[in-house]
Amino acid sequence: MRDLSGIISGTIRLDTDADVSGIVSGDITVAPGCRVTISGMVRGDVTAEPGAQVTITGIVNGAVHAEGATVHVTGIVTLP
Repeated sequence: MRDLSGIISGTIRLDTDADVSGIVSGDITVAPGCRVTISGMVRGDVTAEPGAQVTITGIVNGAVHAEGATVHVTGIVTLP
């Protein structure tokens, strides 16, 4: 499992299981078959590709796209 903490500039693609507890100042794309938990902040969109599993307990300041994926949200999703 990959742990992403601290401040991450730009867009990232996650193709392994990951925990995002820092601040991402761009979009996140989660590849098929990956499990990702976002407990930090994303200043962009989150795209979960078909077969991905995403749990959002933090803040997403953008849209969540999840066609064919599983997304659980207990945090906050806002559109800028």
